[in-house]
Amino acid sequence: MWLRLWCALWLALPAGAQQYRAFWVDAFNRGFKSPAEIEELLDNAIAAKANAIFMQARRRGDVYYLRASEPPAQDVTYNPRFDALDYLIDRAHARGVEVHAWFVMTRLWTSATPPLDPRHVWNLHGPTAQGEDYWLTQTSAGMPGNSLDPGHPAAFQHLADLVVDAVSNYSIDGVHLDYIRYPEDADYGWNPTAVARFNRLEGRTGLPARTDAAWAEFRRRQVTQVVRQIYLRSLAVRPSIKVSAAVITWGSGPSGEDLDASYRRLDAYSRVFQDWRGWLEEGILDFAIPMHYFNDTRNGAFLDRWLSFARERQYRRAVLTGLGVYLNPIEATISQLRRVFTPAPESGRTPLGVALYSYASTNENNARRNAEFYQAVSDFFGEPSAVPDLPWKSAPTTGHIYGRVEVDGTRMDGVTLVVESDTGGAESRRLTTDGTGFFGTVDLPPDRYRVRLETDSETLYRTVAQDVEAGAVVEFPIMLPAIASAPAEAPNTAALAVSPAPSPTIATRTTR
Repeated sequence: MWLRLWCALWLALPAGAQQYRAFWVDAFNRGFKSPAEIEELLDNAIAAKANAIFMQARRRGDVYYLRASEPPAQDVTYNPRFDALDYLIDRAHARGVEVHAWFVMTRLWTSATPPLDPRHVWNLHGPTAQGEDYWLTQTSAGMPGNSLDPGHPAAFQHLADLVVDAVSNYSIDGVHLDYIRYPEDADYGWNPTAVARFNRLEGRTGLPARTDAAWAEFRRRQVTQVVRQIYLRSLAVRPSIKVSAAVITWGSGPSGEDLDASYRRLDAYSRVFQDWRGWLEEGILDFAIPMHYFNDTRNGAFLDRWLSFARERQYRRAVLTGLGVYLNPIEATISQLRRVFTPAPESGRTPLGVALYSYASTNENNARRNAEFYQAVSDFFGEPSAVPDLPWKSAPTTGHIYGRVEVDGTRMDGVTLVVESDTGGAESRRLTTDGTGFFGTVDLPPDRYRVRLETDSETLYRTVAQDVEAGAVVEFPIMLPAIASAPAEAPNTAALAVSPAPSPTIATRTTR
């Protein structure tokens, strides 16, 4: 009783406020592995007045749904013929709860025993693979990690395709990216294929040094490019889909006069190469969920510092606050919730909502779900809430473009492109293809656009212009032939100076 009275005193939310109230539901505990678990999950979530579930659809290169390129989860508590994602979507939507498919991205396998299924990525592209079939990240000393290297184009493409296929095959409300970064237990990124790419693009040889700023930026760019590709391709499949990521906020938080410079010195940006602030600023996430997992007694000030930083950097998108409820007694979690939703003193901004980690462990003294926690959270929220409207989706004012550059079927890496208005209206944007040949940009003012491919400031190819309307995702495929020698009458023939090396010579044409 005292707890409910305490919650009522601190109630900070107006009745009917629209906000996300979500649980992360992990795959290492009960939650969604049978119809009975799913019914219990929904009962508990609704009792806590939650309106969204982040279900761990991909665990360690294995999945809890059936329409996938990866094998079913190797989990003795799960029937591999049960499509947990499909069943959860059906039951949750019937009860007004959103479902976001949670993908553990780069982290692949952590057991000393290899997976049983020969189709598992670890078995196909793990420690025993050779040459370009080897997808694992490793240290400069050649020590392999347990994660995929986002600098390897095939690993990159596998991850992006896996997520976009789920958007195509299931009526999920969102996709949620976790471990979208390099591992933290050592300095990684020296996968041989990734190093070869870096050397081609930068004109280098040998192994890059750990202190090389260009090498750090290369790795950071790989992670960002995965996020950008997933965002644009997912929107092309279904514009209403919500793309989010669980992001790093280790340590005491940005401090000093220049908070953004301080952020760039901290772990997310400089250690695991995850520039989530930049993703929000560019607009390639719909929302980030900073994982503010702090024991309130020991590190409550850390939470407050990160809360202040994140809520003022939502840009044209949004932030949900992730709280580690497993680290705190219930009353401390309620205190953290109150601070999350207290408006910033000057701007009045708050996060879009909150995500609680985790459904499996609701407080530090009880490693299992419990009714007291759901009641306390329910009392804090007061009234049920609809998920918030995202105006850039419900009433968009901008459009997006994407495409690939291929020469004779080869996807081209590091090609410079310019997106420009065909009417002289919007400002041009300069883009570079990723390791899979993909390029794209978001939030363009409605206009008629073309894409120009160039090298050394010389135009090699210009696409036909297309109208980009508000809310639209328009594709600009660039597929060019390769020839051994250019015909003399081809006026704009040039060597395409990009990797893979040697670069093909292409006969280019300029069209309007």
